[in-house]
Parts: sequence; C-alpha cells; structure tokens
Amino acid sequence: MGVGVLDDRTAVLAAQRGDAAALERILSELARELLPLALALAGPSGEADRLVGDALSRVYERIGQLERPGSLLPWSRRILVRAFLDERRWLRRRPQCSIESVEIATSATPAAEILDVRRAVGALPRRDRALIALHYWQGLSIADCAEELGIPEGTAKSRLSGALARVRKELGRDE
Repeated sequence: MGVGVLDDRTAVLAAQRGDAAALERILSELARELLPLALALAGPSGEADRLVGDALSRVYERIGQLERPGSLLPWSRRILVRAFLDERRWLRRRPQCSIESVEIATSATPAAEILDVRRAVGALPRRDRALIALHYWQGLSIADCAEELGIPEGTAKSRLSGALARVRKELGRDE
C-alpha cells in the first residue's frame, strides 16, 4: 500500500487531537482496507457493509483511546473481527457509518470454483470463518491470527486445520 494515511502516525495523532480532515482521510482509507476482510467474513449475505460501517463508527468514537498510533490498522481490523464474532451486537441498534461513496476496484464475476469455496467457507461457524479470512485473505500468520482473535496459537492451528477439513469435505476433496 505504500506510505498511506494509515501508516502516518502524525495523521493519527492529528485525528486524535480533533482534526476532522485527518479523521476523514483515515476513515476513507480504512474503509478500503477493511471491506475485503468484511466480504471474506460475511460472504454474500450483505453483512459486509454493515460490518465495515460498524467498525468505522467504533474507530470514529474511540480513536482517542488508541494508545499506539502506528497500530491503527490492526486495531481497526480487530474491531471488525470482534463485531463479526459477536452476534449479539446485531440485536442492538448502533449508529452506522455509510461507505457508499468509497469506490473499490473489483474483478469480473468470480469463477464457479471461487463461488463454491466462498459457499463452503460461509457454511463454517463464524469463529472459523474469521480465522480463515484473517489467515488466507488477509495473509496474517497463525500467531497473528491467534492474537487478533484472543486465543492461544495452538487453538488457532487446531481450529484452522478442522475448518480446512470441513471446507475440503464440502467441496468433495476430502481424500
């Protein structure tokens, strides 16, 4: 991504001091960064926009609480994953942030095999979908995934192995 606003500690510090323009730039770039993860987590359910909106709303509300300005993206990603994992959260009404003005470059219609994989991953329990999305779609190490999810590394390895076995079985590739 290069040195963008998310990597710029001074932009985060400015947003924490109340600079509305810096905060707007941060939220816009965060929307572009978080949407692919949200899509991987939520699949075609339409929940991805809501997840990103909720995460951006939380960042907006709590940016002053961020202790390490250089860790904005992992902190925001953790907020999004926690929102995804906490189903009770959707039962409460929260102010939502619209991301309709953010344009994301997308590829053409996905191949049937990709749709099958997304369907198989979408059938997994939410905690397993989160683990697969963080590891394979976001490229995090298993140790980083475990940290993001607040679980031991061995548990992350075990869950990932079991989740992949279920996906393979669903796809008819369990031999």
